[in-house]
Amino acid sequence: MMFAWCGFNRDKEKNLLSDNKGSAAIEFALVSPVFFLLFIGVFEVGAVMLVKTSLETAILEVSRFGRTGSIVAGQTQQQTAVALADQYSFGLVDPSKLVLTVTPYASFSAIPLLATAPNTGTQDFGVGKQPVLYTLSYNWIFFTPLVGKYLSPTGNNAILLTASAVIENEPF
Repeated sequence: MMFAWCGFNRDKEKNLLSDNKGSAAIEFALVSPVFFLLFIGVFEVGAVMLVKTSLETAILEVSRFGRTGSIVAGQTQQQTAVALADQYSFGLVDPSKLVLTVTPYASFSAIPLLATAPNTGTQDFGVGKQPVLYTLSYNWIFFTPLVGKYLSPTGNNAILLTASAVIENEPF
């Protein structure tokens, strides 16, 4: 007991090393950030997939409407098409930020690759028996900046979601 006067006790030191109280809290503190990042990431990816699917549904309905040349009373074709896109996106997106581009082409071979297709928001529904490319775009902002930083192609916490459909107008 020569070190007893300075508070050193070998028996007490052994007890501290074998004591495991609070180890679960420390393990949780080490594992939880990674777990919650993965958990939130799964929800972010699920939300992106849900919005992408709803945009695809919306563009199919818009192209189905546009190919007939129909006009709803009191609305232009453009107004009806944007209203349909809003309706079939199931309220998941801000309708004011949807970009609907409708571009007619002389033939199917003249339609560009979808990656280089116009996305300007111009809408020309074309004439009967003419191929038309419909593109609906939405800039999705991730809920959590940290996850968005890693899932965004540009690292700016956003991803451009695009859905397209190519149809041939009915003779109208």
